[in-house]
Amino acid sequence: MMKESLAKTNVVQVEDKKAAKGFLKILGEVTDAVRSWIGNIGTDLDNSRDINSLVSKMNECLNPKGGEVSARKNTVSLGNLYLSLSEKGKIRFLQTLAEKFNTSKAEIDKKIKGYKENKNPELDYKFEQDLIKVLESPRSKILKQFISLPEGLKFIVDMRSDVLKLRNQYKELNRLESELKSILLSWVDVDLLDLRQITWGSPASLLEKLIKYEAVHKISSWSDLKNRLDSDRLCFTFFHYKIPNEPLIFVEVALMNKIADSIQYLLDESTPSSDPSNANTAIFYSISNTQTGLSGISLGNFLIKRVVEKLSQEFKSIKTYATLSPIPGFTKWLKGNLRQDTILLGKLGIKQSITKILESIEQLKTNTEYEKQYLLKLCAYYLLKVKNNNGNAYDQVAHFHLSNGASIKQLNWMADTSEKGISQSAGMMVNYLYELSKIDNNHENYMINKMISCAKQVSSILKG
Repeated sequence: MMKESLAKTNVVQVEDKKAAKGFLKILGEVTDAVRSWIGNIGTDLDNSRDINSLVSKMNECLNPKGGEVSARKNTVSLGNLYLSLSEKGKIRFLQTLAEKFNTSKAEIDKKIKGYKENKNPELDYKFEQDLIKVLESPRSKILKQFISLPEGLKFIVDMRSDVLKLRNQYKELNRLESELKSILLSWVDVDLLDLRQITWGSPASLLEKLIKYEAVHKISSWSDLKNRLDSDRLCFTFFHYKIPNEPLIFVEVALMNKIADSIQYLLDESTPSSDPSNANTAIFYSISNTQTGLSGISLGNFLIKRVVEKLSQEFKSIKTYATLSPIPGFTKWLKGNLRQDTILLGKLGIKQSITKILESIEQLKTNTEYEKQYLLKLCAYYLLKVKNNNGNAYDQVAHFHLSNGASIKQLNWMADTSEKGISQSAGMMVNYLYELSKIDNNHENYMINKMISCAKQVSSILKG
């Protein structure tokens, strides 16, 4: 197993090195030619000379001499310049792009004035197209040039990842982030995504990435991974044809004969596998995004629906589709919002102080039935009643599934006894049920009317 692991790791390292050199290989470009175009720009961009040179190179991308071939070479070189910069240099590169390549208000005003003063209806279209052109920032035009390159989409995804990490500290990057997201929204369309199943026989590099990117329930070993890819355990992922070696998002599914109420049982390697053809329930127990730069771009809902469609075709016996989901914001909400809210605690019939309940979370396995009922009631209240400023569920995982048209099926006590499970949700997990005939109505009621669909056994917890 150790040899197998090392072999898989070596494959990944080789592929990563190939990806890092992707820009250099485009159009037969070589490092010396890139450096010749870049000149002596320092990696920190720490002086006005370097910034001026950078602005000049960006303008060369906008107005290239020599046609399309030169434009592509310039874009390749600009991309390699960005990749070669230090952390400080990248910040200054992004700031320069954000601040010096905005739209021209004067040009926009001029085109609007011309459009308003035009008296010939036949020329309206021309004025509209001229206005559209000046409304697009030079910055956006530079960014779009990367998309045509083989490694360009991944470059834009990674650049947005960099910007997302910096935008709270550097507010001037917000417009740049918005434009990057807009470009990605047009390219990461569900119709351009390829659904594939990951199996134990998949390439080693792909299995390594599954281990690397699993964000919900950490994969602890190769045997753990093999168990998750057994005959009654499935994994599906979306690929984009312009990023062929990188999964964008993946979901793990367990085929069972009941709705799972414990992640420890579901992932137990000693549990014998069952015949998937006899399963009547599909449990989605982990959804992980692999690309930070695609944050906020809806892929998970499409992935779940595509997988449900695929499973319904392949396994006619499966009638129930549900999740076993974490409740990541629960204890944080308890500590931050409920500690002093004695009025709410009184309405819920909770007489024990929230401080004592919080102190007992670390010893939940020995808690009394009384404390268990307290926490279940608080959790039900959190999922059903606590909303954000938009009127949506406060818990992000709850919002994701409810907006997809799911309903809350049941709360599960001690469903995740891992350190992470105890700390984020007092060990509780929740099942969201996807009833195919009710998905559209649930989605509309939640998104428009802010109504949360739930089973009676969940709503009754609040009344108990």
